[in-house]
Amino acid sequence: MAKMGLGVKDDPKKVVDVAGRTWGEPAGDLALSVLLKVKEDPDELSAVSAAIQNRGTVPQRLPTSGWLHFFQVSVIDNAGAAAPLTSYGRELLKPERRQTLPDIVLAPGEAIEADIPVGSIYQMRKGEYSLQVSCELPGGGRVVSNEIRVKA
Repeated sequence: MAKMGLGVKDDPKKVVDVAGRTWGEPAGDLALSVLLKVKEDPDELSAVSAAIQNRGTVPQRLPTSGWLHFFQVSVIDNAGAAAPLTSYGRELLKPERRQTLPDIVLAPGEAIEADIPVGSIYQMRKGEYSLQVSCELPGGGRVVSNEIRVKA
């Protein structure tokens, strides 16, 4: 159930391997990383793991309304055009689908991650795409992840 973004009180806290990731430039003591999830089946649609880490010395409070509304994903084709949303993606990202959730508090050095099914959300025809994740900082500004290439 944790893969679906659902949590149960008895679920152990997931530890993110920060050493094995490439990170974007830190901003406001936060850094973002995105990496392509390994496909278990060749026909499986692409998915990415987005992680955010507190690089500061004090806890960071992140107000979220669900990870899909917290992280903004940029999917750009080789011609420089943004990949359009699928009908599923349009439905999933409707503003009225935002949830009221408690803030997430990241301790210094702590990181959390979320899986994003980009192949289900964006129309990614055959080819290669540039993908980045960003989010708004609690005090204003943005933090942007590293860039990865995704083959569809």
